[in-house]
Amino acid sequence: MSDFFIGRQPIFDDKVKLFAYELLFRSSDTGAAPKDLDDDVATAQVLSISEEVGLTQLVGDRPAFINLPHKFLVEPELLPFEPDNVVLEVLEHVEIDDEVIRGMAALGERGYTMALDDFVYDARFDTALKHVAIVKLEIPQIAPENWGTEISRLKDLGVKVLAEKVETNEEFETLKALGCDYFQGYFFAKPKVVTGKRLAPNKLAVMQLMSKINNPETDIDSLSELVSRDVAISVRAMNYVNSPAGALNRRIESIREAVVYIGRETIRRWVTLLIMARLDDKPGELVTMALVRAKFMELLALEAEQEDANAFFTVGLFSVLDALMDAPLEEVIDTLTIPRELHDALCQHLGNKGASLKLAKALEYGELSSFEQFQIPAPVIASLHQSATQWADETLAGMANS
Repeated sequence: MSDFFIGRQPIFDDKVKLFAYELLFRSSDTGAAPKDLDDDVATAQVLSISEEVGLTQLVGDRPAFINLPHKFLVEPELLPFEPDNVVLEVLEHVEIDDEVIRGMAALGERGYTMALDDFVYDARFDTALKHVAIVKLEIPQIAPENWGTEISRLKDLGVKVLAEKVETNEEFETLKALGCDYFQGYFFAKPKVVTGKRLAPNKLAVMQLMSKINNPETDIDSLSELVSRDVAISVRAMNYVNSPAGALNRRIESIREAVVYIGRETIRRWVTLLIMARLDDKPGELVTMALVRAKFMELLALEAEQEDANAFFTVGLFSVLDALMDAPLEEVIDTLTIPRELHDALCQHLGNKGASLKLAKALEYGELSSFEQFQIPAPVIASLHQSATQWADETLAGMANS
């Protein structure tokens, strides 16, 4: 479990009513931007955290302004959000070349609102201005006597003008009179840091998944297995498909079903963002325990000819979330979007899945017995657990060598 920090600076309209928030990556709750942080990494952190936590949790129903460096302009498929309530800001030092213009046009066609950040007019922006709806004027970099000319030029192009780095009431009143539509700066509010907890994926598993997801020969079963090896991505997948946005008429209980529904491209986008965000590894022993439990429960279900063996695997995988997140399991599970049956199996050991989890935990203490629910004798239980342990060891070895 790790902390996340997002700077959230409000943007106001000309009546000083809240219009939107700009989201900025922060490395601590001090509100200071990380030193020498790469723009791609900063944006990847903002996108990854915003998707994991939910934009609504960060900005409510207001638009979210998000900085977009060169990489995300030329690879627009990395963006995890639908166009609604998102404004993409092209950073000021992005070289406006043909590739960037194509990316801006593609994003515009997909319905995204585009903006130019820290703008001071230069002829190199002429083509880009055709694809933007908002321009953020960097007020301190423009002489006050030129404010009117710059604002008029932009208004004639039909774009909204956002004055940023407004420091005084005098500046605000002058810029408002000159026709600026929106305002941002320390005169109104400094960025407020929003903080919380997030579950970090295993870097080795993510790297292996990144390799496989880009291989067109990787089939859906292999992809599902790879996703299953990482708790954080599995949790994200289950939350995604069972959220109201998924609009499904039933609950998804297995990771394989989730992967089929989500699709290869969405998972590739997630994994790419997680790698770019330089997330930390999870404790190795917890990963091993989760994999052994999950595989054992799956093998147990298959032995008993249960139809939902994948759901047994999911319960085993999620059963270590309390240790990963340093919080009571029920408290953690209550934050997840999973079916009630899986919730009760994890928190109260109810049903066949709960009994299977209880058996898996007992085996970790050397307590071998038969399994009455499925009428499986102790020797078979021991063999299944040995197979699960071997599978987990081979899986981790494969990650280490990938």
